[in-house]
Amino acid sequence: ENKIGLSRLMDDYLLGTLLVAALLTTIAQQQEQLGQLSEQFVAMSERISHLEEQVRQTSQNSSRPPSSEGFGKAKRPPRKPGKSRRGGQPGHAGQSRDLYPIEACAEVLNHVPSVCRTCGVPLAGEDSAAYRHQIVELPPIEPIVIEHRLHQLACEHCGTLTRSVLPEGVTRRGYGERLSALVALLSGGYRQSHRQVKTLLAALANIKISTGSINRLR
Repeated sequence: ENKIGLSRLMDDYLLGTLLVAALLTTIAQQQEQLGQLSEQFVAMSERISHLEEQVRQTSQNSSRPPSSEGFGKAKRPPRKPGKSRRGGQPGHAGQSRDLYPIEACAEVLNHVPSVCRTCGVPLAGEDSAAYRHQIVELPPIEPIVIEHRLHQLACEHCGTLTRSVLPEGVTRRGYGERLSALVALLSGGYRQSHRQVKTLLAALANIKISTGSINRLR
């Protein structure tokens, strides 16, 4: 009888140990699930806050254009029609684009009429007060590429190979100070993405640069 009682006691002990182990495993799994749910809750809360902030943004309190507000946003009340017509009003001084001085012009082209626009008779003479019309254009921009060749020579005495080094002020990044400053201005000051900066430099200055290089220069 003692042996039977001891055997039952051992069985109960083993069963209890298994139950405790199972409970501990279940608790650990539940704690892990709670941790995952907590992380998801924090992420969703941040997402909701971000969306609420975007919803509150308008063209009045952010850099968004008015066209991005859609049809559901409040619009300014329509302007009451007045008696004055559109355009310049009587007595208002007209505005025109300021002309560049002659010395700033790359080229001056004179266009002289050859015949009268009414009867077709040949014209002669000079006009000392010709009407000036200027075209302002961007010059074609090409990158200035300077190649530094670092030569290597062998010593006649010991055979050591010695290669020249870059001069002082020449960076190993491969891009000059002005280009580096422009990249920093576009990506930092004007908040353009790396891809936008890359596209802009290629379109305007014919400069090929990777997004990785832009990230290092900004």
